[in-house]
Amino acid sequence: MKHELRKEVGFKAMIFLAINSIIGSGLFFLPSIGAKYAGPASIISWLLIGTVAILMSFVYSELVGMYPRAGGVFEFASQAFKEFPSFMAGWISWLVANVTISMLIVGAIHYIMPTEALLTKIVVAVVILLFFNLISYFGMKTSKFMLLLFSFFTIIIPATIILFGLPHVDTANFSPFFVFPLHSIFIAMFFISETFVGWEAIAYLSEEAKNPEKVVPKAMIIATVFIVLLCLSLVFVSLGTINWETFSQTDTPFSMLSENIFGSSWLINYFIFAVIIGSAASWVISTPRLLLGMARGNLFLKSCEKIHWRFKTPHIAIAFQTLISFFVILIGLGDYLVLLSLLLPFVMILYTIVLLTFIKLRMTVTRDRPFYSPVGASGATLLALLNIVLLMFWLLNEPTAVNSFVMCIFLVFLGTPIYILVKLQDRRFVEFLFDHICYIYNMLIHIWYGKLEMEKVIGGLRVKENHNILDYGCGAAVANLIKLSEDIRKGTIVAVDVSKKQLDHCVRKVRKMKKKNIILVKEEEEMVKFKKNTFDGIVSVGVMSYQSEPLKLLMEFRRILKKGKRLSILDFGKAIFFKPPAHLKDSKTLRKLFKDAGFKNIKVEQKKKLLTKYYFITAEK
Repeated sequence: MKHELRKEVGFKAMIFLAINSIIGSGLFFLPSIGAKYAGPASIISWLLIGTVAILMSFVYSELVGMYPRAGGVFEFASQAFKEFPSFMAGWISWLVANVTISMLIVGAIHYIMPTEALLTKIVVAVVILLFFNLISYFGMKTSKFMLLLFSFFTIIIPATIILFGLPHVDTANFSPFFVFPLHSIFIAMFFISETFVGWEAIAYLSEEAKNPEKVVPKAMIIATVFIVLLCLSLVFVSLGTINWETFSQTDTPFSMLSENIFGSSWLINYFIFAVIIGSAASWVISTPRLLLGMARGNLFLKSCEKIHWRFKTPHIAIAFQTLISFFVILIGLGDYLVLLSLLLPFVMILYTIVLLTFIKLRMTVTRDRPFYSPVGASGATLLALLNIVLLMFWLLNEPTAVNSFVMCIFLVFLGTPIYILVKLQDRRFVEFLFDHICYIYNMLIHIWYGKLEMEKVIGGLRVKENHNILDYGCGAAVANLIKLSEDIRKGTIVAVDVSKKQLDHCVRKVRKMKKKNIILVKEEEEMVKFKKNTFDGIVSVGVMSYQSEPLKLLMEFRRILKKGKRLSILDFGKAIFFKPPAHLKDSKTLRKLFKDAGFKNIKVEQKKKLLTKYYFITAEK
């Protein structure tokens, strides 16, 4: 299947989509939060963060012009860094997207249903989520129409409030201007920075743009400049119309502003709901493209790489993202500020990664750039340092900041075990992994693989003293060598392992045993040198779990096994923290796999022990 997305988005449409993605909920919640921390001087915070946003749009524009692919930030990082850092960039991008979706839906519902029961809000949120994902499933042509409709509200509603609000502005509301210490401007900058989160959502859609190398960079910059001007105007009208102390106390600032301007806010609230929910739609539709990009890079579930034959959409990625978004919304339907405090550290970390990527590509890649950013490597360094400064001001001056930051760091580092699970079917990675964790692994394996399990696996071979046995993956259960050496006195044991350190561990054990009939072999490829019908039995423990081509391995086992002789395997299925590969799904799947490899008299026995499920498998050639 050809993994191509359909190009549906032109220049003008991309500008509107960019405005819709970037503007988010921040414009409709954060002016009052900015006023809470910096008073009337918060307008300086908006001016500064707006300038930073324009500079960041230059950085994103150069990167997306060079690599207009669905993976967005992940794609940029994969061009600049090695596999693990690029995975972490994609992982953090995904965390940002999920928290953003939840926060936008929470914020939108709060504007029209501030006092409704939690269950009612959950039902509404789920219906909205399912509707947007259904639209996304049917393709970018349908999605584009919906997003453009929302973009219309995104522009018209704030512009209407500004136009009718200007006559109500009283300059006395700006005096005194500085009511807090000067550093409060930076604290306010940190909180209001969420208003300008969204370039990555546009980057995810770049592969579906016409002439993306030129269209997407221009659209990003035009949209950012427009939003900065819109925000400054709206904040000026807000602080000029309502005293900052009163304004800072409200959770829905533009309901208060609308009441002051129009005498009523219910209609404006519904329009604001449409604007915020439209931004949520942009993220819901764009985020599966990130999963598509990561799957293409073999750093996410491969099924997420599939493109629907008719609609040309990443339908598996859409289904997966729908499920995850559902759970994040359930967790986050409580408090907008809690979600905001969790999101912003993610954003600071992500944008620092983007800037480091930009610096690295500026220094190492000499290819022509469709858009050349006026922000050079030194400017990007200053922006990265500013990210760190804002983060530090927040940590030092906000009482609950440390808790949010610790949770953020925990979720970031959770990406490491996710990465390991994704890469377990990559042979080179497995070798690298076991070379670095062999000592810990050899201590822990005894919890699951004890004497009873060893006797069952070895017993499945029905060995005789003159047999030649292959121990495939000997480092996982070195006790097999000791047991086999006692049962086989005239034959030979060939022990194979992918990890050099695991093999060294076996060498030390063999030297202590002083056995001469054990041959240790590095590299699984050495198996191809074995002739047909070489072995009287093959034993393996914990190896099938990381095989990307299990059928190929079993067919090789059958080739080198003598006719009528046996294969005995122990491997691990579903565990509480581990989803096994498809070939270890259940007994039926395993029997079919061994049958397809040409084995007969196949027996699969299941056993549960300490949070995991075992498979004991025996078969004959």
